[in-house]
Amino acid sequence: MLPTDPRRSHRRQSCAKGQGLVVHTSECRGIGKTHHDRDNWVEVEWEQANGALFETSIRIVTENRRGVLARMAAVIAAATPTFRTSASTKTRASTTALQFTLQVTNRVHLARIIRSLRRIPEVMRISRTRE
Repeated sequence: MLPTDPRRSHRRQSCAKGQGLVVHTSECRGIGKTHHDRDNWVEVEWEQANGALFETSIRIVTENRRGVLARMAAVIAAATPTFRTSASTKTRASTTALQFTLQVTNRVHLARIIRSLRRIPEVMRISRTRE
C-alpha cells in the first residue's frame, strides 16, 4: 500500500486485547462483511514521510523481442533505487508477463515509472498488483 492509496480501516472485534486496527485499500475484497458495520470504521491518514520508500509490484505484459527486458530494467533503474523481478511467465508464443517489485515514494512516483515504461513499443499492458 502506498501513502496516497485510498484506504479504510476498521477496529477488530478484540481490539481491547491489543490487536488494534486493520488497514485496507478502498478496493480491497478483504473488507467483506465489515463494510456495512460503520461503527467500527476509523478514518486513517499517512504521516508525511519525506524520503521514505514503499514497495509495490507491477505486472508488465510485453512482446517477446530481443532487448525489451534490458530497456524496461533501464527505465526502472533510472527511477528507483532498487527493484527486483519476481516472476516471468510466457503467456503465449509471442508475449511474456513479468512481475517487478519496485521501491517508490508515492503513487505519483509510480505513475511516472509506468508512463516511462509505456513508451517502450513492445510493452502491451501494465497493471499494479496488490498482495
